[in-house]
Amino acid sequence: MKTKWLNKFALIYIFVFLFTAFSVSLPVLAEEPPKLTSAAYILIDMETGQVLAEKDADARRSPASTTKIMTALVALEHADLDMEMTASERAIKSVGYDYVTAGIKVGETLKFKDLLDLMMITSANEASNIIAENIAEDGTIESFIELMNQKAQELGLTGTHFVNPNGTEHEDHYSTARDLANLGREAMKLEAFREVVGRTEFTLPDTNLRKSNEWKAGHLTFTNQLLISRSSYYSKVTGIKTGYTDNAGRCLVSSAINPDGLELIAVVLGADSYDTLYKESQKLLEYGFKNFSMQELVKKGQYVDRFEVADAVDGKKLEVITNSDFRHVLPLDKTKLNEELEVKKHFEESYAAPITQGQVVGKMEYYYKDELIGTVELVAKESIEKTTLAILRDKYKEIVNDQRFIFGVKVAGALIVLIIALSYFIRLRKRRNNRRKRYGSPSYRKNNHRFRNYL
Repeated sequence: MKTKWLNKFALIYIFVFLFTAFSVSLPVLAEEPPKLTSAAYILIDMETGQVLAEKDADARRSPASTTKIMTALVALEHADLDMEMTASERAIKSVGYDYVTAGIKVGETLKFKDLLDLMMITSANEASNIIAENIAEDGTIESFIELMNQKAQELGLTGTHFVNPNGTEHEDHYSTARDLANLGREAMKLEAFREVVGRTEFTLPDTNLRKSNEWKAGHLTFTNQLLISRSSYYSKVTGIKTGYTDNAGRCLVSSAINPDGLELIAVVLGADSYDTLYKESQKLLEYGFKNFSMQELVKKGQYVDRFEVADAVDGKKLEVITNSDFRHVLPLDKTKLNEELEVKKHFEESYAAPITQGQVVGKMEYYYKDELIGTVELVAKESIEKTTLAILRDKYKEIVNDQRFIFGVKVAGALIVLIIALSYFIRLRKRRNNRRKRYGSPSYRKNNHRFRNYL
């Protein structure tokens, strides 16, 4: 009987041990970035632009139809979605026979929003040209290209230069994985852009030259197959744009978001096949979501330190708190995070009253991999008043050190010296006058005459 109870106890102990062992959350171990076969890639955080992984991200490459991200961004900044745009002969016929087109006719008029769908979802090249001509003030593609390059300069895309709005091959038409990631990040700030690149379906409109059912819709389908992918690491693919030429290879600027709201952008350039392109893009995104998260490093109003304050009433001390929240995308692996994250606090050498509540008294700088990722102001939690004695002392010092006061003292001193000198000369003059009067008087001359006769 005793042995039976011991066996039961042992089984219960083993069960509790195993349950506890598997219930305890194990630390996340850092994972190395995936080794992709594509020529270049980069992975960044949508909100902060933090680079999470990269390979040859600054190498200049043909961007192919990912160029249309810039075309859409510039166009959306200059036109309303309901603006009607008409296709010119040049816009249609300048597209090579081996490039994707939607079959738009010369003289056909479509709304900008429909052209945007055709350009970004099906990658129709003539749609890019039509948009460019109708946006440019002089109606030329060349003027629109100038707007594209101006925007690239504004965004700091130093490895990018455009010579057309659709990605047609040209030796002077190039970009980099890093630039395309930052371009995609900027474009995704526009809700109209985000809405288009996140869709796989669109409606072919009636135009002045045809009804909607007259479009040759067989080849007009979405190109970004990643939009229909599934993953346990993200909840939704949110965009963005594919591209392909023989020189560029298969290219994709993609983005996805996880249930926590973390959104990442992945750029893969020069894949050898579409199968490779989508697999490596997904692998890159999943690496980011598995190994990084948006982490709150400090909260607003958080206590930081306490300092002595000279001349404070009742010897009150300065309590320093943070003036804002700060969060950033960082590794989930705590060991790796502790090795690569550094916080530097900067304070004044000494503090003196008065100090007002909310007054900036220092700052905290956050460095990740030796690069500054953010700064948080440090402020006074409460006001600190100055003692009356210190106020009087400082007022006296202020008056004494005031240049006008010093000038006044100098003038007063000079006047005093002048008055003393004048007084001296006046007294001297009086003495001389008195002496003259005494020696020149009749009695003095009479007495002096007698004295001479006596001699």
